[in-house]
Amino acid sequence: MVAGGRRYVPVQVRVAVTGFNAIGLVMLALALAALGVLLSGMQVDPAQQGGTGYLDFVLFFNAVMFLFPLAVVLVFLGVRIKRGEHWAWLASLVFWGFIGTMAPLLTWLLPAPLPFAVVPTFCAVALLGLLLTPQARTHCADTNDED
Repeated sequence: MVAGGRRYVPVQVRVAVTGFNAIGLVMLALALAALGVLLSGMQVDPAQQGGTGYLDFVLFFNAVMFLFPLAVVLVFLGVRIKRGEHWAWLASLVFWGFIGTMAPLLTWLLPAPLPFAVVPTFCAVALLGLLLTPQARTHCADTNDED
């Protein structure tokens, strides 16, 4: 404990939580942009748009997969990890492991540009690396003391 009753949060955890918040903000912006475009009456038909379906893919993913709830979950997990809750740490490891494996797989299955795989995978690996440091593991250790 530090003066004022605040618990010390390691730098690795603070950086990871900042990453969670930044990615959540980007996901929120993408979801709102997709919702706005889809509500404006755009026809989701790649053939009528010169054969490129990448914009439609991104809009469909944002609108149908609901990135807004995922953004809320990310921010919620970040807050809980900062408090040192073990279940949130485990859930984050599972979430980023899923993103790190599914982004390249989806990019390969749906022929999309390489950044659709590289950026999410890089973010997932970086955040997993931060969460797996000894300081973060110790901060989020499963202890039974209720402070």
